[in-house]
Amino acid sequence: MRQMAYPLLLSFSQRCYTFSPNAPVVCIDLVTYDLDVYQPRNPKASAYYKCVENHFEEQEQMWDDMYASRYGFWRTYIMTVIYKYLDCGDLPFGFARVRCEKCGHEYLLAFSCKRRQFCPSCHQKRVVEYGEWLLTNVLKDVSHRQWVFSIPKRLRIYFLYDRKLLAKLSICGWKVLSAYLKSAVPYDDAVPGASIAVQKSSALLKKLKS
Repeated sequence: MRQMAYPLLLSFSQRCYTFSPNAPVVCIDLVTYDLDVYQPRNPKASAYYKCVENHFEEQEQMWDDMYASRYGFWRTYIMTVIYKYLDCGDLPFGFARVRCEKCGHEYLLAFSCKRRQFCPSCHQKRVVEYGEWLLTNVLKDVSHRQWVFSIPKRLRIYFLYDRKLLAKLSICGWKVLSAYLKSAVPYDDAVPGASIAVQKSSALLKKLKS
């Protein structure tokens, strides 16, 4: 879902308060918003955008010396992700004109980068859409169970430098879990199903919290 960075101003009103007969009167302007009307976000105004824009080149230059041994090499597609994020939601880099056939109202919708994780807006939209798709088309109205697998620390170094192994590991894990679930029910034709997601930031998040 898109952020509403510029709410539509519909009306002004003012409410005044005083805490004692001799205290000054404090007046607050109240604003009414129409949240049903689409309002374009302003990604350049966020602190995250400014941080990326101002420091990503410096980060690239120092990566090999400071971070490569711990987090892996600087992957070639990272710069593509960054540049697409910096152009995300910016009208000069492309937009679509959206018009209502009934009332004639129209607005410009800037193209998005559609990147996961790195772009907060696009990632949140994909999470919502994927969750809705799962609920509507995949998941049945039955009980579900969450299973969490953790890679031993001694083996994580191999996945750090070859991320394709994560997909193979997910397949191996599902084969084992599927065999276990089939053996646990008294039906020969039982077919288990799963939605698998790889979480790669746990170690970094724990470090940031400490």
